[in-house]
Amino acid sequence: MRFKTIQLSAIMALAGTTGAFAQQPQVISYLEIYDTETETHQVIKEFPYLIEAPNWTPDGKWLVVNKEGRLYKISPDGSGDLIEIDTGTITQCNNDHVISADGKWIAISSNDPTMKGWNSYVFKVPFEGGEPQKITPEGPSYLHGISPDGKKIAYCAFRGQDNEADVYTMPVKGGKEVRLTDAPGLDDGPEYSMDGKYIWFNSVRSGRMQVWRMKANGKEQTQMTFDEDMNSWFPHISPDGNKVVYIAYHDYEVAPGEHTANQNVQLRMIPAKGGEPKILVKLFGGQGTINVNSWSPDSKKFAYVSYRIAEEMTAPKKEMAVQLYSARQLIGTPELFAKNHEYVLGRLAQMGYTGAEAASYSDGRFSGMEPEDFKAALNKAGLDLISSHTTRVLSESEMASGDFTAALEWWDRCIEAHKKAGIPRLAMSYSPKLETEAQLKVMADYLNAIGRKCNEAGIRFGYHNHAHEFAKVGNTTMIDYFIENTDPENVFIEMDVYWAVVGGAAPAEYMQKYPGRFEVLHIKDKKEIGQSGMVGFDAIFRNFDKGGTKCFVVEMEEASSSNILKGLRESALYLRNNFR
Repeated sequence: MRFKTIQLSAIMALAGTTGAFAQQPQVISYLEIYDTETETHQVIKEFPYLIEAPNWTPDGKWLVVNKEGRLYKISPDGSGDLIEIDTGTITQCNNDHVISADGKWIAISSNDPTMKGWNSYVFKVPFEGGEPQKITPEGPSYLHGISPDGKKIAYCAFRGQDNEADVYTMPVKGGKEVRLTDAPGLDDGPEYSMDGKYIWFNSVRSGRMQVWRMKANGKEQTQMTFDEDMNSWFPHISPDGNKVVYIAYHDYEVAPGEHTANQNVQLRMIPAKGGEPKILVKLFGGQGTINVNSWSPDSKKFAYVSYRIAEEMTAPKKEMAVQLYSARQLIGTPELFAKNHEYVLGRLAQMGYTGAEAASYSDGRFSGMEPEDFKAALNKAGLDLISSHTTRVLSESEMASGDFTAALEWWDRCIEAHKKAGIPRLAMSYSPKLETEAQLKVMADYLNAIGRKCNEAGIRFGYHNHAHEFAKVGNTTMIDYFIENTDPENVFIEMDVYWAVVGGAAPAEYMQKYPGRFEVLHIKDKKEIGQSGMVGFDAIFRNFDKGGTKCFVVEMEEASSSNILKGLRESALYLRNNFR
């Protein structure tokens, strides 16, 4: 929720680490304008720092944005530099600022420097600059609307013992605030229509954030969007009263009550009378993109900000794959894959991943798709299929008899599907813990047999470990026995470095002990790569040549937050910046 987001930024600022409203990590901002008549958008200015939330002045001459707690104006054609608007002692403005209909003043949300602690209040400042006048005596108050006659403001306020977030209005001259909504959860983003009859806002009351509309007195609260798989924020109605543009977040990455930065989002538009949304722009942005009304006076254009993470643009390119199992909550079933794969795979490529390892083979298909279609879906996103995980565990009777003929028939069908998908490597992803050297011999023979079949099809075959392969079995371990008793031409080892460490082994030592056997590595940590400090990635990467490593696959079992894509992005940046 915004309160938590802004409070964190403020704490960082007070600690001297960043500007008052710096977005983490460092971003590059693109001020853009969308033309609803030509259905095109254009970058008018690029900034090597964070700017947010453009307003368009009623006379059409300026766009107003916030940067590091201050307000600036710039020509809508992008010419010239940012010109600061003097806000006096108020220098911690956030991205909630609105220009009055007559263009004479701006209402802003900001911390009050005369008060202890951090909170947001609403102030009024002349457009040409001056000392702001405080409007709301109580906080947190986050401005979003000014009535057309300039007499009232509409804002989201957190009140009561439970910090309930609802829509309020208050006279600009001061007075009693009026609560207009009381639904459970967050109501936010209130904005007046230009005739003053309605207030548009967004609410999570339905279980998903959606756009709503009510009369200016709070009556007839009506849901206006019914987006599926998206959380819809900040409705902005055009001056002519006909169109509403808003920002929509994928629920893959944010909870209904969150509107965070650095996400793939959409700008959507609906008729003011209601109707099906139209997707206008897909962009990387979120918090700061279009928090406040940014329509041009003629209702033909609106301004917004898109972003790029500077580090992602400057980090070295690296050939690295991602295990699709990592995103299993989003694409782990055929139904989820069909629904979400275009977005998820695109995000992975955007993070810098160049390849993928499948983990969804079943009965001749991958994620419920024909092999050729699965490959096409990955390639369309810019990801090459470098390998695949699957397994066919030997039964107790097969292990006891050493007869795995039926199992090899299963592998025949599996190999055929992988060949159709153009996957160059196939790794057996799991074997249960074995207890005797007799069982080890059967398994090694089994691996060799599968490897020979893969070779005949032009596919490399490997074995992927977990932690139990490093436990003692007699005088050896499963992993040592497999390496020593399989033909390198038939079987490579895909060492999962994290599970090796958990199993008590040093991955780099194994790479030196068995040179050339580790064609593929699983680069993994307890959570994000480099997060735990328990895996010696420096030594592992230094021994790639010794281990015969040709490529590596990033896998995450879990992330530090509920957003696995955020964890995968952080892991990609860590690897791109720290290793060859």
